[in-house]
Amino acid sequence: MQASGPIHTVEIWLGAFATLAVFSFLYRENRAYRFAEHVLLGLGVGFGVATTITDILLPKWYVPLVTALAQHRWGAAGIGLLAGILGSFWYGMYHPRTIWLSRLVMGITIGAGAGIAFKAQINDKLPQLIASFKSPYVPPAKASGYNTTADNIVFIVVLTCVLAYFFFSFQHNNRLLRASAHWGRLFLMVTFGVFFGNTVMTRMSVFIERVWFLLTQWLHLAR
Repeated sequence: MQASGPIHTVEIWLGAFATLAVFSFLYRENRAYRFAEHVLLGLGVGFGVATTITDILLPKWYVPLVTALAQHRWGAAGIGLLAGILGSFWYGMYHPRTIWLSRLVMGITIGAGAGIAFKAQINDKLPQLIASFKSPYVPPAKASGYNTTADNIVFIVVLTCVLAYFFFSFQHNNRLLRASAHWGRLFLMVTFGVFFGNTVMTRMSVFIERVWFLLTQWLHLAR
């Protein structure tokens, strides 16, 4: 059931104003667009700060720290205090004399993040590498909608051509290698075109939703 009342009416008008203010950028940059942009950024920053406090600091740091101190678990409490101290080092970047503290914790964070990212790359890419070794022949008993002999042959051809395009160890003087690299570039262009098309369709879906909001809930011209 659709909500009604003065508050809901104000929400509708604010949403319509924000939508039209953002769409006004299609004509040219103006004050209404800049105002809506600043409000959106402010709301995003405020929401991020509130989410950090309610979803991270309180449940994952303050509450466990207080609980550990109350239960005399000094090891867990020490780890919590150390995490709070290291986290406060980030604010050292706001003063020239304490900026080295932020660099210290920044180095620790980047090092830990690089290790996690390296592990994630192995866990994500290794199954893809293993899955790329496909047999060109699929027995009829094991064939499915996406696992047939024709599909595997096309996959192997596309994979080989794309790899040939990125093979820069020597010049592509060989006719077969040059042709494979050429087709690999075409396959890459088709793939990037599909990705771009999906991006455009996503933007169009958002645009259609906002136009439908203006027509139905604001102007009541369509149902």
